[in-house]
Amino acid sequence: MTIKLSPLVHIEITVPNAEEAYQLLHNIFGAKKVQEPFAKFLDGEIVKVIHVGLGDVVLQFIEPVQEGTSWYNQLEMKGPGVHNLTFTVENIKETVKVLEKEGGIVPLFSFDLEWEKVIPSKFLNPNANTVYMMDSMEKLGFHLELAEIPFTEELKVPETRYVTGSDELIGNVSPMLHIELVTPDAEKTYELLHKLFGSEKVEIEFADFLDTPFMYIIHVNLSNVVLQYCQPLVKKGVPSWSELLDKNGSYVHNITFVLDDIPETAEKFKKEGISPVFTFPLRWDKVIENVKPDQQPIHMMNTLEKLGFHLELGEMPAEDLDSVKDLLFVDLTDYKK
Repeated sequence: MTIKLSPLVHIEITVPNAEEAYQLLHNIFGAKKVQEPFAKFLDGEIVKVIHVGLGDVVLQFIEPVQEGTSWYNQLEMKGPGVHNLTFTVENIKETVKVLEKEGGIVPLFSFDLEWEKVIPSKFLNPNANTVYMMDSMEKLGFHLELAEIPFTEELKVPETRYVTGSDELIGNVSPMLHIELVTPDAEKTYELLHKLFGSEKVEIEFADFLDTPFMYIIHVNLSNVVLQYCQPLVKKGVPSWSELLDKNGSYVHNITFVLDDIPETAEKFKKEGISPVFTFPLRWDKVIENVKPDQQPIHMMNTLEKLGFHLELGEMPAEDLDSVKDLLFVDLTDYKK
């Protein structure tokens, strides 16, 4: 059985201070707090929760309060970082069985949400109360948070283009290009994703372009998300990824967006006391035509401690979207409207 996932609901990130994480993204990019009633519903004695819309994604910042929880332990043992990716499924009990039997992925824990406090009982899906946090960090680089949609089809929920609740991108960034992870064995990780979710290798030409003698790279889709798995091949030459792998095992290294003005953005980061981990040029002319002159280098911003991930930022390499659309899995059309 291939598990069918919804589009990404949110990226859940453990940080020492959720409000500071939001403020940084708001000051730099114009990110906004979103889904505030839902975040307040989740807020409590265990964790503080803030949902932040950036581009087309929701970043759920979790500030642990109660000791002994998975989020608290992650922060204590590994530091800030992506804790899980959240999706909905059609049948949660069957999904959990398949993950255990076919993937060796068992629940890390489960918890019940009191949906009856926010959803009228006549519209409530009785199978949606229990949320499962599947223990997939070692195998995938993140845990999987899964549940069924909490309401029935009879409840008419306003539809928006993006999961953020907006029909427009939030902030001055593109849709998310990919979530970049470090792993000891990229092919093994891909094979598991393919077996469980029907994931395929995507952006193959782009991944080959990024490959180096120091690091093997593949791009894999998980529902509507691109996961860029990076496997260091040597200890020297890829210190940021190798160090993270040595420290935490498989883990999210960065999240990547495109924006219009790298120098201006870098200056905003400088005012916040944040500098790049490194910058590097890309020879876009090797894979696309009509590359813009004076192409800025990619900036890997040193935001792991504050945001739970580094921010990788680049400029659109060409004015003509047709030059890049066949290279990418993600549709950037709305970004240039």
